[in-house]
Order: sequence, then C-alpha cells, then structure tokens
Amino acid sequence: MRAITFTKKQIKRIAAAAGLAVVTAAVGITAAVTSVGSHAEERQLPIYSVERGDKKIALTFDVAWENSNTQELIDILGENNAKATFFITGDWCDRYPDDVKAFFDAGHEIENHSDQHPHVEGINVNDLINDTKECSRKIKMITGEEPTLYRAPYGEFDNSLITTLDGMGMKVIQWDVEGVDTDGKRDG
Repeated sequence: MRAITFTKKQIKRIAAAAGLAVVTAAVGITAAVTSVGSHAEERQLPIYSVERGDKKIALTFDVAWENSNTQELIDILGENNAKATFFITGDWCDRYPDDVKAFFDAGHEIENHSDQHPHVEGINVNDLINDTKECSRKIKMITGEEPTLYRAPYGEFDNSLITTLDGMGMKVIQWDVEGVDTDGKRDG
C-alpha cells in the first residue's frame, strides 16, 4: 500500500476545484430545471368570479343577436333594483345604437364582446386587437365611456387572448354559471 501525501497548497487547489465542480453542477441543474419550467407555459385564465363578503352576484348578458326584448329587460331589472353588465358586440352597436344607449342610460354597464363575434381561440393577435378596438370605439361613441372588460365570444380563450387583452388594459371576464335561453340554445 502506498501513502499519498499532499501539501497545504495542493489541498487548497483540490478543495477549490471540488467546490467549483459543485457550483458548476448546481448552476447547470438550476438552468435545466428553469428551462423546462419556462417552456411548459402555464394556462392563463379569465376572471370567473370575485370573492365578496356580501351576498351579491354579478349579472351579465352577452348581446350579439337581436333586440326584441331590450325594453322588457330594462323594465324587469329596474323593477328589481338590479344592475347588470351587458357585453355588447360592435355589430350590435351598429344595428341598435338606441338600445345600447337605453341600457347605459338605465345605469347598466356596457362592455366589449368583440366587434364581429369571431371565434377567438387561436385568432391572429393583430386581428384580435383590431376587432376589440373597433368594438370599444363604437361603445365609446354611444356611451362616452371606454370599455375595460372583455367577454370572449363563445367563451373561447387561450393564453394569447388573455395576455393581449391584458396588454390593452382590459380584463377578460368569463361566466361561472351559464344561462340557457328558453329555446334550449346556449348563449354565446
């Protein structure tokens, strides 16, 4: 058996090299874990509900099709001292500006439901921005107020939609209880 002897200087070099190897390995492992985590993008979600201390709900309507019951709806809400948020399309603003104004004048909130009610999951970002801005412009022309909330048509969304609308200063609002029309068709 042969004995190996080291000088103090050699021991310091070996310790420094071992320490450097440990640090290098730790940095490499951290970089690998961070890289994997950043590529596995977390799903962005719209706002479904807001915790409140009282027993109140937010009543919302998606408005994109016809206007046959506008006044009846305003009357029912008024009789019950209830306010609602109406997510209105720009196309509906074009067709029924007096109804948009009637909802607004009755104290209801008017928000953005897109201009042309497209399927927005996977939509080109520039198309999404242009469609959203056009609807907001039309609502502001009628109400004088810029929308700050957005309800995606058909309830569709993806990370791109959420981050794009957030970048535009708008919050994406989803429903947490879905209504069904009396004819059995799903609202969108």
